Amino acid sequence: MNSARLLARVVAIGMIGGGTSMLFSQTAHADDTVLGPLAGSDTAIILGGTFESTPSTTFAQSAEDLYLHPLGFDDGATSSTVCDMVGTDPCAAPLQVLTTPELIQQGPSSITAADDVTLAVENEFTANPGAFSASDPLTIFGYSQSATAESIAMTQLEADGIPSSDLHFVFIGDPSLADTGVWPNLVPDLDSLFGTSVTNTLLTDLGFDGVLGNVTPDDLYPTTIYSLDGDGVAQFQQDFESGGLLGTIEGLFTTHAEYLGLTPAEIADGTTATDPGSLITNVDIPDTFNNVDAFVGALEHGIGSSGLFESLFESLQLYFGNSF
Repeated sequence: MNSARLLARVVAIGMIGGGTSMLFSQTAHADDTVLGPLAGSDTAIILGGTFESTPSTTFAQSAEDLYLHPLGFDDGATSSTVCDMVGTDPCAAPLQVLTTPELIQQGPSSITAADDVTLAVENEFTANPGAFSASDPLTIFGYSQSATAESIAMTQLEADGIPSSDLHFVFIGDPSLADTGVWPNLVPDLDSLFGTSVTNTLLTDLGFDGVLGNVTPDDLYPTTIYSLDGDGVAQFQQDFESGGLLGTIEGLFTTHAEYLGLTPAEIADGTTATDPGSLITNVDIPDTFNNVDAFVGALEHGIGSSGLFESLFESLQLYFGNSF
């Protein structure tokens, strides 16, 4: 092992063991690979967002290039090889794509996806005993709905005895952010507009009831969460307070879809902060980029070609036939 690799692992252990004990704020530098919490990790399970049931190769590599690479994943690799897991069994590539439902009915499909994530992680540990540790964590990447599913899976994994230090989650556009995300805040906000009865009927009909109130745990596994300013999902509460329900809907269909269309320099402008006692590190990215360019770039990087039609079809199946 060369000295750089050794240093990366030492830094990873230090960050996981004690780096979350102090509130800090910093701005990363473009083109720098951070010797961060993924410095020893060389395997990542990749999930997509709603209507992205099977992330494409471009999607997975873009997630690595933009969000895992700066944290030191696979020695700072970019565009690593990608494989599709068969069911929840591991496959032979650094970036392993897990197929999950990712339907518009986020309650049942997120719960199903959480079970899939739990089994996939357990299968990785069974297939590779001793491969994962504090210095070589298994990385789990989630976007939007899959971040919620992975948040649910954390409790299951902790109950199954998967050590906290052996996993690191990386989320973009997390709907389950405690203070700002849509799931912890949607019900009271809609109650204030429509009343309890209409709100309950609306959210039940949409299949959202299974995830309402869900919060990403801050005390189970180290998690890095990237959020864009103006994201109507991850930053739902701010958008609701400033622009009402229409403001959140606008952010859902614009900013929330732009994560994979940013440049490394734009992401590096984010401000990083960790609350004392929390295992969550938040990276808040300012809306100083060209939104049209970001949206077009995200389309080019796989957000529309990662299982869109399959998920739409299964959403209709669930809506009309109560199965998917």
